[in-house]
Amino acid sequence: MELVKCDFSLRDYNRFDSEKRKVYLFEEQNCDILLNDFYTRLLNVIKNRQHFPVVRLADGEYQFLLGKNEFNLRKPTKVLLRNLIGELVRKIFKQKFEARSKTYTSGVYDTSELGHVKSKYSKCLKHVSANGVLALYTVIKPDFYTEHYLPKLWNFFEEQSIKLNSKNYIPFYFIYIILTNKKYSEIYQDRHVHLITSFDEFRKLKINKSLISLGVKRITWTKLSRDKSLFDTLDVDAIPSDVDIIFVGAGVGKVNIFNQLCSLSVPIIDAGYIFETWQEPHLAHERDYCLPHEEFVSSHYKPDL
Repeated sequence: MELVKCDFSLRDYNRFDSEKRKVYLFEEQNCDILLNDFYTRLLNVIKNRQHFPVVRLADGEYQFLLGKNEFNLRKPTKVLLRNLIGELVRKIFKQKFEARSKTYTSGVYDTSELGHVKSKYSKCLKHVSANGVLALYTVIKPDFYTEHYLPKLWNFFEEQSIKLNSKNYIPFYFIYIILTNKKYSEIYQDRHVHLITSFDEFRKLKINKSLISLGVKRITWTKLSRDKSLFDTLDVDAIPSDVDIIFVGAGVGKVNIFNQLCSLSVPIIDAGYIFETWQEPHLAHERDYCLPHEEFVSSHYKPDL
């Protein structure tokens, strides 16, 4: 698969420009235009009530699907050695798979539970590539090392006949930006939003409050298990028929959830970490592109529909 390494520069996030971040695209493009084009497309999909799944894949999903590999020569030597030793220990003791950050876990699985991971991912990604968009982590930035998984990911796509092109691929961070930047807030305005994730009443109340403050008209829920979404079964018929958009927070097991939503004529967005920022807004500081760097004028971007 031939992609071009381009500048990943966005006007609302210009403090990152000094790091000279790069992203792999099919051709040299202005990332602001690419982002706004995707936003316009998403609003049209909502308006026309079309089936449109959007799945994000980053380091956690790469490790879950392709196997963990800490060997990346861009890492400082001490970090590389520490990571390689940690990987060896995990293999010797057959530790559980867990993709975890400081505030967030994407699921916990025994190695014995992962026999059908590739088939579930293949089914999901093939459907999404044909009907929606894959938001892939292809950014290269300082102190985050994940690009060495991409050749294995391209091989997996080729083996499974998953076609990637400029119409069904966007950079991973576009989802964070559209769901957190006020410039794109029309995605929430007067919508009936359905949330599919794990929750308790405390989490539910806080997320409801945040979404209502963003302009959401109605919120309904489907509950998932906290750490085992790869095996959850949904009652799809219980999802209200007048939903405008579905947000999924299901960790690395998300493909199982998306595989069950193929019949719904609405956009279905893998929001992931954004659920955490809806619950605790200060957590937006923990992830890149969840907060714009500059305050922008009150006249928000309005695409032509």
